[in-house]
Amino acid sequence: MALRTPPSWLQQGSHPAENDRLTMQSIFTTSGIIGADSLAITAQGTPNMTVNVAAGHGAIVSSVSNAGVYVSYNDATAVLTITTADPSNPRVDRIVMTVNDAYYSGLNNNVTFTVIAGTPAVSPVAPATPANSLSLATIAVAAGATSIGAGVITDTRTSAASKFLVWTTTTRPSAPTTGSFGFNTTLLQLEYYNGSTWVAAGGGGGGFDPFMLMGA
Repeated sequence: MALRTPPSWLQQGSHPAENDRLTMQSIFTTSGIIGADSLAITAQGTPNMTVNVAAGHGAIVSSVSNAGVYVSYNDATAVLTITTADPSNPRVDRIVMTVNDAYYSGLNNNVTFTVIAGTPAVSPVAPATPANSLSLATIAVAAGATSIGAGVITDTRTSAASKFLVWTTTTRPSAPTTGSFGFNTTLLQLEYYNGSTWVAAGGGGGGFDPFMLMGA
């Protein structure tokens, strides 16, 4: 299929979930968390062999071509158990959020948090991140460990990338609202609409320079 019809959310249309996920892919281009604090992995106040997963959103780009982006929400702290440590060698576990969609493969239709236990070794490595998954953290489980403290948790979260609005001088929005913001590839500048005209960000006309905020 080339042009997907009906378009998303047509009032009288019948919409497969895949079309809606493709709509989400017009916003999110990579897998990752949505919001800086989303899905953070932390140790318990009194460390034991469990860790917490914070509330928040995550986006997962499907590993299947043209299947779009799954967006999931954890509405409360989740508790995950780390399996018993090896008595002789350390290992590295990986915590992931995974989407299972039986339409494409398998039997399940859900999203899960999973602790993937690594292989104990003198120099252990973390397991790979599975397909349709978002890596949240790795856990260094020492030989004989009986608790998981903050110091052995490595944050592996990355933020989902969103598409930045891009246009040329001739393809700018024809009826912009005040504050419309994007990058002009003709003039090679960031610009926004101030209510009456397009203004270069940082280029005069009362614009601001976002790069100054980054110390550039």
